Amino acid sequence: MARAPEETAPAAAPELEQPAQTWRAPVVLQVKSVVSAALGILVVAVFFPVWIAIPVAVVLGGWGVGMCVRRAQLRLDPGAGTLTVRRGPLTRRVAVRDIDVVGLDRAKVTIGRADGTAISCYAWRRSRLDQWLRVPVVASDVAHAISKAAAAVRGSRDEGAGGARRTRSGKNSSLTVVAVTGIIEIAAAFFVRVSWGSPALTVLGVIVALGLGFTGMFSVVFALWTFLSVRTRRR
Repeated sequence: MARAPEETAPAAAPELEQPAQTWRAPVVLQVKSVVSAALGILVVAVFFPVWIAIPVAVVLGGWGVGMCVRRAQLRLDPGAGTLTVRRGPLTRRVAVRDIDVVGLDRAKVTIGRADGTAISCYAWRRSRLDQWLRVPVVASDVAHAISKAAAAVRGSRDEGAGGARRTRSGKNSSLTVVAVTGIIEIAAAFFVRVSWGSPALTVLGVIVALGLGFTGMFSVVFALWTFLSVRTRRR
């Protein structure tokens, strides 16, 4: 009697065996963060009351030190199935299997997850100042690597589960932080000192107040628009 052929396990997809990749921000961005924090501390010390200036200066100082000590980086580890986005003291980890779409807009990489939320980061140039400082742009390499890893995991999951996709109810914590920050900026604009004996300081005070107001309004509108767009897409 002929012997039935033995079934062999399918070979692992080569995409799943990608090595871990790390993209670190250049040192010049660390210096830029420290200088920006120092300028922010100077502005709040001059144009805000003491009871606002002290806590804001502490936050800005902590942020500047955190950005200096912990350099921003992106780390993609297909073996562990994680994408780590680190920006100074803040670190976010995303499971590769939850990545639904990867968008690229010049130096901006947007990572959309299956639950409808998204994470955006710059790699690494984001302004004309960065261009003048010759900050490199690696966004295309980052987006391609993330998209490739997510497609490999998605294909493996679809084959094993008959093409069924898993979605979760996402949390809009990032949008909440953006909206709250915008509200704080709008409130802070009313406490800026704009009455000075010097016309130059008066003009600078008005510019600071208007800048905070417009930035805060933009943040609130952006968070609200993104939240409504996500809800509409889910429906």
